[in-house]
Amino acid sequence: MNRLTPYDEAQALVAAVRVHEFTNKTSPSFKEVAEILEMTTDWVSRVCSELAEKGILELVEGPFQTTCIVIVDHLAVESLPRKARENRMEEELKKFKEKTAGVYEQKAKAIQEEQKKKEKDLFNDIASKFKSELNKSL
Repeated sequence: MNRLTPYDEAQALVAAVRVHEFTNKTSPSFKEVAEILEMTTDWVSRVCSELAEKGILELVEGPFQTTCIVIVDHLAVESLPRKARENRMEEELKKFKEKTAGVYEQKAKAIQEEQKKKEKDLFNDIASKFKSELNKSL
């Protein structure tokens, strides 16, 4: 499935709201828009929430749920990005890898330095014991 851009999502959703308003003479619910677009109500809810934050739509709330979707500023859709969103999971994974890459390198370096120090201390300890044994035998 091709990823829709925020612009395409908004255009489709606003068009579905208009079609429903024209054919039924009422504002649609999430379920009615989802049926028109053949998408899930979760998708419709997410896109509507994003568009409501941007002032494009208004969600009329009932006592238990959103009862209808109203278009407030259809021209604001034109200002939305026309590039597909990067997958959020991939984005978060990149951030995590960038964060942890430095940590693992630092830990590996610290362990190597500690190992070198231990080797040096062990060598010095053996050398001092060897010298003391050598001095005793002479």
